[in-house]
Amino acid sequence: MSLKKQMMIFIATMLLIVLAGTFALNIANTKNFLQDQLSSHAQDTATSLGLSLSSNADPGDIATMETMINAVFDRGYYTQIKLVDMENKTLYQRDNATTMEEVPTWFIAMIDLQAPTAEAVVQAGWIPLGTLSVISHPGYAYVKLWQELIQVSIWFALAALLSIILVAAALRLMLNPLHKLEKQAEAIVHKRYIVQQKLPNTTEFRQVVSAMNVMVNKLKAVFEREAKAAERLQKMAFQDSVTELSNRRHFEMSVDSLLDINQDTSPGMIALIRIQGLKELNDQYGYLIGDHLMKDIADLMKKTLSSPSCLFARLNGTELVMIIPGISHKNFESNLKLIAAATPDLLATHKAEKAPTSVAIAFSEYLPGDGRGALLSALDFGITQANELGANKVFYHQSHQQSSQQKTVWFNLIEDALATNRFMLFEQSSYTLDGQIHDQEVLVRLKDEQGIIHSAGYFMPAVEKIGKTTDIDQLVVKLAFNYLTHTPKAYPLAINLTESILSNMTLQTWLKEVLTNTPYQKQLAFELTEQLIPSKPDNTWKLMHELKALGVKIGIDHFGSRFRNMRFLQELNPDYVKLDAAFSKGIENDPQIRSYVKSLCEMTSSLDIEVMAMAVENERQQQAFADLGVQLFQGYYYGAPSPLDRD
Repeated sequence: MSLKKQMMIFIATMLLIVLAGTFALNIANTKNFLQDQLSSHAQDTATSLGLSLSSNADPGDIATMETMINAVFDRGYYTQIKLVDMENKTLYQRDNATTMEEVPTWFIAMIDLQAPTAEAVVQAGWIPLGTLSVISHPGYAYVKLWQELIQVSIWFALAALLSIILVAAALRLMLNPLHKLEKQAEAIVHKRYIVQQKLPNTTEFRQVVSAMNVMVNKLKAVFEREAKAAERLQKMAFQDSVTELSNRRHFEMSVDSLLDINQDTSPGMIALIRIQGLKELNDQYGYLIGDHLMKDIADLMKKTLSSPSCLFARLNGTELVMIIPGISHKNFESNLKLIAAATPDLLATHKAEKAPTSVAIAFSEYLPGDGRGALLSALDFGITQANELGANKVFYHQSHQQSSQQKTVWFNLIEDALATNRFMLFEQSSYTLDGQIHDQEVLVRLKDEQGIIHSAGYFMPAVEKIGKTTDIDQLVVKLAFNYLTHTPKAYPLAINLTESILSNMTLQTWLKEVLTNTPYQKQLAFELTEQLIPSKPDNTWKLMHELKALGVKIGIDHFGSRFRNMRFLQELNPDYVKLDAAFSKGIENDPQIRSYVKSLCEMTSSLDIEVMAMAVENERQQQAFADLGVQLFQGYYYGAPSPLDRD
């Protein structure tokens, strides 16, 4: 029982005792008063009537005395009036047996009012003729007492009700700091740190709240220190200090992951920007101007071509590279031309327009399975061609042929696959260190008319272009629910949601309704890539909290590869994060990657967030991750993706 209820019961009990005592005392006093009134009334009547009878006393005139007694008795306030002679012989007697119907019998039996007998001597001169006895009727006293009881009871009930309401309101106000303390403690359990800004007036509560605030601030400081350490290590290992883009190490890690055909990635475009004459600019205007130009071009790249899944990097002193999955050739080329055309203006901004400095830009498509070296060689050749076109030119190196007719075939294939239910689910399980399954990640596949199964990387760009992303999201959820209906599991299915879930409110509503009406919430997990988290934080955090409140688990995919504030983990509080697959490439031998992954594990551990390593391909990688604090593992070391309904 809560403290508030205990205090309510105690105060209410004490109040009821006081009121009940007051009630009983009031009734007792009223009873005693009425008892005295009955005695006084009878004695007054006996005295006055006795005197009246004495003044008219005639021993032989009984009729006159009867008339006088009847005149008094008929008023109705008496139980009995009796006249007896000196020999105790009754001369005349009147009795009233009338009961008071408005007073309950149980009340009369409980109160028991005694009406005493009053007597007076009737005499003629100095000669006693007899004795007159009078007994008052208690019925009217009962009526008065009953009415008093009703009035007191009404007041008692109103006073008790009002007192309880006031006590409840007062307790709620006084114990509100305690309720906030409870919320504060619950938040700490869930690794959220709430500080009470307004201190209570009660001294004891103020001291407790102050102590809690100190503890919360210290815990928050520990997490922020770990988050800053992780961010600092990330920047030291993977960020170029001038442009704040990825350095060559991070680029090679990330591009190898994007090109890995086993990682279910999408094709896209890659571009190389080379600043020609940068040495001459540095010699003529100083290295600071050269750094500013590199920073400006990098910022222009991010401004014109930024997307959740893009990658920008500085390969060396004069070259910048960008990779954007899923972008169209036409859109990519137009933005690259904007960057080339803006370069003279950037030089003019730094009053270096006379410097022999320009940019050469080459771009090409890439597909999962392409080699990093081959792509960079093709782009290097493209830079040569761009230089031959002149200063600040863009050259397109077409390395993969894809006609508009082939694109139309893809679109028709997707439309037909949706209509004929040729999308299917594969799964790839994640494991604990001792080999137990943690969850099964759901992967969508498309089977074409020839029976060839295509991974999402090949058809999702086309799906996005024809606006069918929402349909695919709904289809994956429906297929997963259908699977759980027939094959319930002890471990959850992990479903990766696309960007459409953040902008399509209809899809969000549908998803929440489906989850509300299914018994399989505990067997589901939903994941969003880290790239999508900061793009729409309000929508993302609200949706993630709502999904978590429905009982499903929440995960963040491709975690740790982007340069951003890690404090969003504290607000979002996911159940687990999946490290970007790029870390697996150097986890065994690269000390900077190992230091960074270890700092991520320490930070997430303070929030009770599980960490999963992706793209684990051998036991050495698994052990390297485990040594740093990673608890979960997924990759081809445990097996390739397989149809979800294989068992």
